[in-house]
Amino acid sequence: MDDEDTRLRRVVERLQNVPLISLPTDYPRPTVGNKLIEAAYLGELPEQASRGLLKLALFDDDDADDDSSSDSASATPSVFHLLLSVFTVLLYRYTGDQDIIIASSSAVARDPLLLRLSIDPSDPFWAIVRKVQQVERDAEADVLPYETIIKALAKDRDEKPLFRVRFFDETDPAKDSFIRSTSLTSDLTVFVSRAATTSRTSLAPHITLKILYNSLLFTQSRIAGIVDQLSTFLRRVASKPLSPIGSVPLLTDSQKNKFPDPTADLNWCDWKGAITDVFSQNAIKFPDRPCVVQTPQDQCSNPITHTYGNIRRAANVLAHHLLAYGVQREEVVMIYAHRSVELAVAVLATLKTGATFSVIGGSSVADRGLRFNADTQLSRSCLSPFPANHLSRSCATSSTHRS
Repeated sequence: MDDEDTRLRRVVERLQNVPLISLPTDYPRPTVGNKLIEAAYLGELPEQASRGLLKLALFDDDDADDDSSSDSASATPSVFHLLLSVFTVLLYRYTGDQDIIIASSSAVARDPLLLRLSIDPSDPFWAIVRKVQQVERDAEADVLPYETIIKALAKDRDEKPLFRVRFFDETDPAKDSFIRSTSLTSDLTVFVSRAATTSRTSLAPHITLKILYNSLLFTQSRIAGIVDQLSTFLRRVASKPLSPIGSVPLLTDSQKNKFPDPTADLNWCDWKGAITDVFSQNAIKFPDRPCVVQTPQDQCSNPITHTYGNIRRAANVLAHHLLAYGVQREEVVMIYAHRSVELAVAVLATLKTGATFSVIGGSSVADRGLRFNADTQLSRSCLSPFPANHLSRSCATSSTHRS
């Protein structure tokens, strides 16, 4: 083994410009400081996934066309290597990050390993397995105390962490101090354990996954979904280990019931047309039916009833004005209006032109309108100069022919 300085130099070179993985979370990540409420989830791999592990362990890649060295090709991956490879693929699929660092344990050393893995969606899964084996061997050859690595990288405790995920074999040498010192900045920690077996038990390994997670970021159902997707990926890739990792489906059986069927009939033949067309048809057919009843703020005044015909005519006049002003299809028209019949007319007119709309309201009309326009680069602004006493409450009357 090389001296410590030589090993440290290689480790530092491997960990230069480490990206920070950004896992999607169920709750917003705190913007200031790190907060942790740790929770644990215990899951077992189903029998089919365990059989997939056995099938992958027996895979012969002598004829596979990859860049692995002969030493790598001759080394049979362990269950831990296969599970770590699948976990790495899941991290890529969740984040899109192609440069991932995972803190892991070693079977031959007490100090933790920092594994940096580069992934491409076109990589065959088996190439990822070989890469995990090689990266682990390199890390074990240069194993050093974690504090030594941090000091050499000039990483302050208050700075961004080197990693956010950890993956350990429960039977590896003690690593309690490392786990305690990095728990606050770790999102997920996976512990892999395997039940003791006898000659009478199935050859397929009985695997239990214990996942520690920050409950301020993730729900338990999210963690359970990770285990389900890991099992699903194992089952599917076991029959085709050379499949590109980006092409292996992750959809689980439970998720299939929650997602719409992309092949289902959407009944486009029953589409009645755009809302503006439906409204105009009803307005032409029943022009005198009440559409909006406007109640003035002055309780002494009588409510004003606007018919479908009136609303249609007003919307058409404004739509022609917008078109003359230069509004184009798919442009955004910003409308400032209080809750009133004028707002309904403005929205309908905007849709008639083929544009879309964004409604703002409140005080400081000009300031808010101009700032909103600049921030969102809206195409058109339509600031209605309604007086303050023009506020009204509007309610639509019930009608089977309303659109």
